[in-house]
Amino acid sequence: MNCADRNSPALGSAAAAAVLLLCAFLCAIPLAAQTVTISGTVKDGNTYRPLADVNITVPGTRFGCSSDAAGFYSLSITDVDEQTAIVFQHVSYESRSVRLADLRRSGDVYLTPRVIPFESTEITGTRLEGAAAKDIPQTVSTIESREFEVRGYVDAGDLLRTEHSIQIDEQFSGKKLVSMRGGNPDEVIVLYDGIKLNGSYTSDFDLSLIELSDVERFEIIKGSNSTLYGSEAFSGVINIVPKEEREYTVRLHQQIGSYDSGIWGLQLYRRFGRFAGSYSLRNGGMTRAFEDLPEDKLTNSSMHHSGSLSYRFSEDAQPADALTLHWRTASLEYVNERDGEQLDDRNSFAGLQYAGGLPLLGDIKLVAGYNGLRQDMTLNSTDASVERGVHEDGGQGSIEKRWAPGIFDFLFSYQFSHAQLDVGDIRRNLREQPIGIASTQLTRSHHGLVAIGKLHGETGSSFFRSFDFDASLRQDFVSDAQDEVVLREQSIPDGAFSERDWSHTIFKFAIDLKGMKENFLLDVFLSYGNNVRYPTLFQQVNSPALLDPSRVGEALEVETNRSVEVGGSLTRSLQDGAVSGWEVQGSFFQNSYDNKFRSISTPGIPLTLYDNVDNAQISGLEAKAALFFWGKKVLTEFGLSRYFISEQSAFPFKSDSKRTISILLDHAGYSLQLFHFAESSQIGLLRQPDGTYAEVELPSFSNIDVHASKFFDIGKFQLFVNISLRNILNSENVVLSGLALRDRRYYLTAGIQY
Repeated sequence: MNCADRNSPALGSAAAAAVLLLCAFLCAIPLAAQTVTISGTVKDGNTYRPLADVNITVPGTRFGCSSDAAGFYSLSITDVDEQTAIVFQHVSYESRSVRLADLRRSGDVYLTPRVIPFESTEITGTRLEGAAAKDIPQTVSTIESREFEVRGYVDAGDLLRTEHSIQIDEQFSGKKLVSMRGGNPDEVIVLYDGIKLNGSYTSDFDLSLIELSDVERFEIIKGSNSTLYGSEAFSGVINIVPKEEREYTVRLHQQIGSYDSGIWGLQLYRRFGRFAGSYSLRNGGMTRAFEDLPEDKLTNSSMHHSGSLSYRFSEDAQPADALTLHWRTASLEYVNERDGEQLDDRNSFAGLQYAGGLPLLGDIKLVAGYNGLRQDMTLNSTDASVERGVHEDGGQGSIEKRWAPGIFDFLFSYQFSHAQLDVGDIRRNLREQPIGIASTQLTRSHHGLVAIGKLHGETGSSFFRSFDFDASLRQDFVSDAQDEVVLREQSIPDGAFSERDWSHTIFKFAIDLKGMKENFLLDVFLSYGNNVRYPTLFQQVNSPALLDPSRVGEALEVETNRSVEVGGSLTRSLQDGAVSGWEVQGSFFQNSYDNKFRSISTPGIPLTLYDNVDNAQISGLEAKAALFFWGKKVLTEFGLSRYFISEQSAFPFKSDSKRTISILLDHAGYSLQLFHFAESSQIGLLRQPDGTYAEVELPSFSNIDVHASKFFDIGKFQLFVNISLRNILNSENVVLSGLALRDRRYYLTAGIQY
């Protein structure tokens, strides 16, 4: 005021205006440049589990981020007010817009699952991003980690038995072999992140070796028309996808239950910039008693180690654009006091994958893998015993190149595997003539060339908007050899194994139609192709020549297959009412076999032998329906399979029908599941010493499982607890003397993670 009094009125007014203008400008600068940072966690609105890869954006601006594996996000924005909308989007969830003012009070956001994923994604049920998307169309099912990670399942075999097209064959040793669509266990390829786990010895794979804590999902590719994953996949492919990211740093869990069982586990995970590493340890065992001799016990114990190390080529690279190492070791020990049987089984696996660019080749995928088996067993029967040792070392590699010019999509692959086996056994008191191989070294080399072509087109229709025409070609070269052969009868020159070289070509094609209108989504396909399967080294060593001297030197023939399948899915999303939507899936298939491999079991002889059946056929119908209630808070699923098997001796102890009913409730972190299943009787043929066959039947079986679980957040810690009750109904007509899959049992699981 004093300064204004000393100056002229005009000058004082101008100075005052300039000062006010300057103050307003200086005050406006920090307002315009003010930065607001919001953070929180994105979760599933039903399960309260964290959601990764949620896109968080401010419409009309360049600001955005995404949530990590723990669902955490942090977003810094400028030039906003309290009413600014922040949008949360995920391919499998309904989008949600939240005001900045609300997020500043609480950064936690809960999303509602969608019945139909965004149109830009592949259709679940017949096509799938992942292993299945590379091949021609086939029926595909997925089991996500949220469906099993705290449900008390002991291992992968325990989980997969809930699928209506899968049967799990459990052995006293605790091994669990998977069969699909009425086929045999050695007709299913098991992959770990796309790398084959099946060995060259028997070609089947023990699913009890896969524990579930580090698995993101299972991709179940059904049918015989896979080209990319090898000629052995007559029934289907199971791809085990590991978790690339974890929502924890340390996780501990303990499980106790029936048969004096106890399993504890430890998981570690850490990311360092572009590097990420994980380690998992699982140790457990159980003791079971026989119904007929309760003083004799079945004892199983196992130890699992697994780990991974990955490096991303850039900070924002997708998990696929990286160098990744996976490794696993598992040991299984089994003692059967009643039958005097023992097993010491040690498996190891390592896989290295590179996905990225190379000079001249562009984007490419390279894979190298190792499989090792050390197995020593003692088998006994009434008047015979076998002590067998098998040591297998196998290596595999592949190079895969994808090329997508315009509406075409091509994939080319070269695959190579080599396995060496040292096999030897000692047989005592075997009633048959002592012929065949006492010990030998076997090798198999396998080269495969694959070409898959896809044509993507638009139909111009308002409903059937697009189509795919797919064709694939595969050429295999297989060479088997033996060395250092020791025969039981030196007068037999070649034992029961002949060195062989094979070369076969298989061709498959398919057409796929996709339709969408309003809230409907339809996908239908037709596929046809042929396939070939080579006898495993184990099958060739154990030919009928061991029982029939007149057939010494007789070799197993290559098995061939012709397959046709028609399938599809229809999904509808409903916006109003208690029912959020529904989905139905169905397929019909027919497999026709020539020279089908058949296993032969004989009472009193603890060996499985193999020969060929001239012709066999399996046809089947599979259907699945799902109802979603209250934003997928309640899910009801029905599964049904029915198979028609022409030659029972070629597919022993297979159920020809199975139905499943599942009711799942997820609310506020609580989860409750009721699961009902029913399997038809299983029939097998046992070869009698006189060469005739006797029929053995395992009765039909149905029961109910119950799973209940809860997650608790306590600061940065998360606790979880689960109780699982299996086969809770009485089933006195079935006594399997200690086979866990059909026995009543319970498991209690508790854990903590940080």
